[in-house]
Amino acid sequence: MAWFPLFTQLSGRRCLIAGGGRVAARKAEALAPFGPRIRVVAPDILPALERALVEPVWREVAGEDVAWAELVVDATGVPQVGEALYRQCVSRGIPINVVDRPELCTFIFPAILQKGPLVAGIATGGASPTAAAWARDQLEAAIPGEFDAILVQMQRQRELARERLDGQGRRAALLKRCFAMALERGRPLTEGELNRLWEGLV
Repeated sequence: MAWFPLFTQLSGRRCLIAGGGRVAARKAEALAPFGPRIRVVAPDILPALERALVEPVWREVAGEDVAWAELVVDATGVPQVGEALYRQCVSRGIPINVVDRPELCTFIFPAILQKGPLVAGIATGGASPTAAAWARDQLEAAIPGEFDAILVQMQRQRELARERLDGQGRRAALLKRCFAMALERGRPLTEGELNRLWEGLV
């Protein structure tokens, strides 16, 4: 069965990564832009991870680490460790990803596309990470280079529409025209272009 794409807030959340190698580094790199507090626990930790915005702990992962965490990633590659962490996390209701063991995952890492406020995650349920990465790259190629700036402008226009316009239909029509025009130009609209869109609406 396919996985449901559930977006969640990670800012300030406690994320445990068991393992200190290249796989752990990739998972930390994927999580870091979303602002969690990342603790990496392993006897040996790559220098790149030590220098990253993580809290390194040089020892084997233990139950106390799971108790601390709100989200867990097992990147040790040791089957017994992954199975033990999975049991502990499930019993505590903590989301866990055991790398390359989809049967021991309660969440998965999608292929991520991020452009400012836009975040897209593409997953194949573990069938083919390569295919997920390809689909992400196709989507990225179809998005204008200034899309993040367009989204910032759209957020501001949405706020103004809520303040100034009565009726959901009128607001939706304005925002649709604004977005369509920005896409056509491949950039945020100028002040003059925005003023022309608003003429006669307020």
